[in-house]
Amino acid sequence: MTNYLQCGTHGKQPETAVCKHIAKAMKTGKEVGFYWSVENQEYDAVCGKCNKLSDEQWVSQQNDLIRLLCLGCFKVAASHHGIEIEEVA
Repeated sequence: MTNYLQCGTHGKQPETAVCKHIAKAMKTGKEVGFYWSVENQEYDAVCGKCNKLSDEQWVSQQNDLIRLLCLGCFKVAASHHGIEIEEVA
């Protein structure tokens, strides 16, 4: 089931999850890597640093690492890294 966020820029959009480094990069303009996936219409992405974490490391740190973005902002973050996101129906 898709959850929705009300974004000040994009309006009501599906919720996505990214690591805090991607969220910060949207403000700084720094490229940090964008390793993304979509499963059951749920989008998520992590930076290069977080992509290298072991499963155990990720689980122990995920509460500190995860940030929620609307799908519109997720697409903006992806495009900053040269990636075009096509919505999955």
